[in-house]
Amino acid sequence: MSAGVAARKRSLPPWPARRPLRAWQQRALDALAAHDGEAFLASATPAAGKTTFGLRVAYELLNAGRVQRVAILAPTAHIARQWAADAARYGIDLEPNRPNAEGPEPWDRHGVAVTYQAVAAGPAPHRRACAQRRTLLIADEPHHMGEDASWGITTMDAFARAELRLLLSGTPFRSDNSPIPWVEYDADGFSSADYTYTYTDALVDGVCRPITFVPYDGDMEWLSDGKRRRADFSVVLPRAEDARRLRTALDASGDWVRRVLRDADARLAEVRAGDHPDAGGLVVATDKQHAVELAVRLEAISGEAPMIVTSDEADASQRIARFAAGTQRWIVSVLMVSEGVDIPRLRVGVYATSARTELFFRQVVGRFIRRSPAPRRQMSYLFLPSDITLKALAGRIEEERNHAIELRPVVEEGALDEPPERVRSEPGDMFEALSSDARPDELIAVGENLSLFGDPEPRPSAAFVAFTGGAVAQAAPADELPTAAGDPGSSYQRRERLREERGKLVAQRARATRETHREINARVNRAVGVRSVADATLEQLARANELLRRELERGR
Repeated sequence: MSAGVAARKRSLPPWPARRPLRAWQQRALDALAAHDGEAFLASATPAAGKTTFGLRVAYELLNAGRVQRVAILAPTAHIARQWAADAARYGIDLEPNRPNAEGPEPWDRHGVAVTYQAVAAGPAPHRRACAQRRTLLIADEPHHMGEDASWGITTMDAFARAELRLLLSGTPFRSDNSPIPWVEYDADGFSSADYTYTYTDALVDGVCRPITFVPYDGDMEWLSDGKRRRADFSVVLPRAEDARRLRTALDASGDWVRRVLRDADARLAEVRAGDHPDAGGLVVATDKQHAVELAVRLEAISGEAPMIVTSDEADASQRIARFAAGTQRWIVSVLMVSEGVDIPRLRVGVYATSARTELFFRQVVGRFIRRSPAPRRQMSYLFLPSDITLKALAGRIEEERNHAIELRPVVEEGALDEPPERVRSEPGDMFEALSSDARPDELIAVGENLSLFGDPEPRPSAAFVAFTGGAVAQAAPADELPTAAGDPGSSYQRRERLREERGKLVAQRARATRETHREINARVNRAVGVRSVADATLEQLARANELLRRELERGR
């Protein structure tokens, strides 16, 4: 082990006392300790605490020296950054979204948090990093990979030499039913997780909120193929007309949307007037234009402009973070808040998208069942169309589903997260929404009568102590918490600021001396003993900036 690796191993602070493991997380750790394979799939309902579980595994294995680095694979850049911020709570220094062109991360980091797409675009630096240091791979929501699709093939290649592969999922199946890398399947094509924690389990333990689905029926009228059609959601229609009826209900100019947004805002007002004054609401729209139109209608109803977040905005992550930490009433999003985004204050939602896959629906529901510290009684509400498919998904949301492989054409990445139907008419689609109205349907309540009291905090088993080589973390005093997520003192955030500062210093120096930026960077890199800025440690970045400041002061 190099001196640098040993230094990083010793740098982990005690696990904070204010972040104890939940009972299910300790049971999952015990199951992992008894597991003798090279991959472990933990299937836990959204909002149960998969990130904390994964980071505890990383913490213990780094502390024990069983691994020397951690690689997190996440669905989006925002979630990768969120992993890095959460890891900083425990002294684990991950670099989020490191470009492939910069190669493996410098030795002063514990690892990286990157997207599946980034690994698919360049597996070589990840393969090289695994060869250099024993690596724990944590795959967040591995359904984004398929064994026969490009993302799965490249990921298996990049992490073939990983010491352990920990797969964490709330939806451990793909919409196209193709197999997921490193998941075991029997002769009939069925998979089962190595540890499972269902939504019902989470409700009984008080880990997640119960949720009430609030479906709305109504009479929809539309034109298709030159014919005027009218039906509510109780009428069985051919597939094409069924989709057009749903698109008519979701049309932003219709009365169905107006009524549902009005009632959802009224419910949010009730929640905020009670014991959760900063409760928030989320509207899931179909596309960017739809989101803007819904936001306009919602502002007219609530008197407050909602925040709009779409995945093509450069500051999407920052906007979500501001909403999560603030008191604004509503956020309107397209896909960005469907998976893995942590906004515990969300209590009311409107499902205003035509996506009807189980995978997408469960991801949206997961945004509303994450408990916040207060209040004690927490019920969430999701308003949705009385579409027969959506109601069926709502009715069985607490069920855990095994994955049955079927021989179907592989769907490439990107398709599985994209809603299959659109509110907008496509070219050549002879469709026009004419009118709609809304009326409440029968509520679907999940978990409201279950006990919501958690189990006592567990003790680690002897098997897990052996698994970690006896280096089980001890709780720290409450006032010895490591840097919290989002704190400007986090290592990766300090590196980002130092690199931004260096860019400005180099630009000032270039204006003064007529040197090129490349010449200045090369000279400073030689002075601090590093090949490139991308390879610099935190200490080397700080020394380089100090050198540039001294040069500017001397006027050389």
